[in-house]
Amino acid sequence: MDVKYLIADSGGSSTCWTLVYENNETTFFQTRSLHPKYAFTEKAEILEELQKTFKGLHVPLYFYGAGCASGLVQEEMESFLLQVGFSRVEVQPDTLAACRALYGKQPGWLGILGTGSILVHYDGNRIIDRIGGYGSLIGDEGSGFYFGKLLVRFLLDSPEWETSWIELFESKPSVLSKLASADAQKWIADLARQTAHLPLDFLHRKNAELFLERYVLNIPDPGQIAFIGTYGFEQRAIFEEVFKNQGITIVKCLPSPMADLLRFHLTND
Repeated sequence: MDVKYLIADSGGSSTCWTLVYENNETTFFQTRSLHPKYAFTEKAEILEELQKTFKGLHVPLYFYGAGCASGLVQEEMESFLLQVGFSRVEVQPDTLAACRALYGKQPGWLGILGTGSILVHYDGNRIIDRIGGYGSLIGDEGSGFYFGKLLVRFLLDSPEWETSWIELFESKPSVLSKLASADAQKWIADLARQTAHLPLDFLHRKNAELFLERYVLNIPDPGQIAFIGTYGFEQRAIFEEVFKNQGITIVKCLPSPMADLLRFHLTND
């Protein structure tokens, strides 16, 4: 069966691909993240992997990527992906994928709460305002990565450790060793998943409150908001509680955009 086009949604941790066939049936699979900080520093290796995966597939690609908000980055990513062999590449930021998945062609505010975080305003066609999205070094409150930062600081500041913490992290010197490693950022970003079984709601709540205070309360009369991202979806009950206390309703929450993004493309082909 011939492939009609591909859709890719690339976040900070992985890329979700959808092959759309001529009869509109689909195939989903994942590869490593194609965030520019990886794709542009490991070009040869990643390009070789993609060429093997998509060998002979000369069809259009609709690519939505974290870190692709800048026009210059979009142009560089398009040039890079064309080398894979796609007939045409359209590069958009992952924020637009989230908007199309959550709102279709209707306007609204939405937060992306995955590895990173950002708050955007969508007019039904394009993004007209962005708040946050400053990256892990100076922002990302409300994200899985920021939760990891809150957790590490909490562990290092705690004079006595519970048995469950020792089982998972060994000791403070072990945590400090992790922070000094080359994979420190990836380790921190994965801590929400690793600690999902631990009673750490107070840290998730703090994370939600920070996102609310620093981003959402800066917009006039937010009223309603939608969320997308694995971290926000997994902690949606806490986010709903925190936002409800400020009179804000979370109207929709998705773990990832692909299923609804696919529906958008099929509807608007």
